[in-house]
Amino acid sequence: MKNYLFLAFSIIGFFGNTQIITNDTKKSEKEPVHEEKIIAKPKTGTEIYFGVSPAYTFRTLEINDGLFGQPIAYRENETAKWTTGFSAGVRNKINDFLKLEIGAGYSSNQEAYDFTESDSVFRYINTYRHISFPLRIAYTYGDDISFYGGIGIIPKAFLSMKREETVLDINKKEETIKTIERDKFNMFLIDAVVTIGTQIKFSRNYGLFAMVEARRQLNNNFNSQSSFVRKPYALGFNIGIEVYL
Repeated sequence: MKNYLFLAFSIIGFFGNTQIITNDTKKSEKEPVHEEKIIAKPKTGTEIYFGVSPAYTFRTLEINDGLFGQPIAYRENETAKWTTGFSAGVRNKINDFLKLEIGAGYSSNQEAYDFTESDSVFRYINTYRHISFPLRIAYTYGDDISFYGGIGIIPKAFLSMKREETVLDINKKEETIKTIERDKFNMFLIDAVVTIGTQIKFSRNYGLFAMVEARRQLNNNFNSQSSFVRKPYALGFNIGIEVYL
């Protein structure tokens, strides 16, 4: 009799445990699976830009008043030239519509002269080279495609003037002589600049900008003891890429 009772209780315990395991398994199957959502980090509103600036450059040239002035003479017939500059910098949002832009780069302007006859050649290109530090306040409007209008100044550190002069040698062949000049120049210069264009976002991380730009130097290239007052100007483009942080 005891054996039968032991067998009965063993069978009941086995099925009881089986039921508990089954219920736990069903309960586990019914539990919802939670998927993790990736939330994109918000942007800071800061832009890093890299640009190239092809420009049509020339100058105004006047006689320096005082003891050192000389007639402009043949320099009145100088012509304009295209040059290319480069810059990189940062734009920071001030508010929803205004940005502050600070950068650094290389800029230049040129003038050329060409007198060519059968037995005489006198030709030159003067290139005035600088390290530039553009500083602008810009108004912007729009999102993926936005309007950009900026005004500012560009302080410049004068590097040198490269002169490429071509004449005829004793054999009547053209010879080009290149020289670098640094004397009698102002080392610190400043431009006023106006920029109008557009910024185009391709994604939340990068985009392009394309702008028209006008620059005018406010002070003289030469020092007070030189013969002329030279103030260059430029009209061109500012094109490049921008990265959004």
